[in-house]
Amino acid sequence: MEPTTLDMLIAFLLSARSTKIYRKILWESTRSMKKNLNVGAFNQHIYRLHKKGLLESREGEIYIHRKKLVEFSAKKNSIIKNVALGKTEKVLISFDIPEKKKKVRDWLRNQIKYWDFKMIQKSLWLGYGPLPEEFSLRLRKFGIYENVRVFKVKKAT
Repeated sequence: MEPTTLDMLIAFLLSARSTKIYRKILWESTRSMKKNLNVGAFNQHIYRLHKKGLLESREGEIYIHRKKLVEFSAKKNSIIKNVALGKTEKVLISFDIPEKKKKVRDWLRNQIKYWDFKMIQKSLWLGYGPLPEEFSLRLRKFGIYENVRVFKVKKAT
């Protein structure tokens, strides 16, 4: 279980910028939430936060990147409402997103489900559009625009 943003913030404020104290505070708060968490798993979570760019340690001090923290939380909780008045055209969405971007891929699937698209395959969905312009902007922001294709479907005679 990853420490929450609040856990990281509390640990940061109470640690006096000491890496050792920061990890100890985070360990205690995380361990109280999940009893079977071991030290190795905890260190792995801290490593992932560093890898994502949310934490940085320099000269034995821990720094939280607030801007990246806000972007990261926005990725996790960003469902776009489709405000199109009528479901006038059928739309087919196809995507191939690498395993490295699994969270973004999960976001995309949840977004498509929210719009009542039906799954044909895990990466092929059929529903009604038109899709909002914000959708393509969000795909660009998350760096997956090139991996997603949207097709208008017409009846073949």
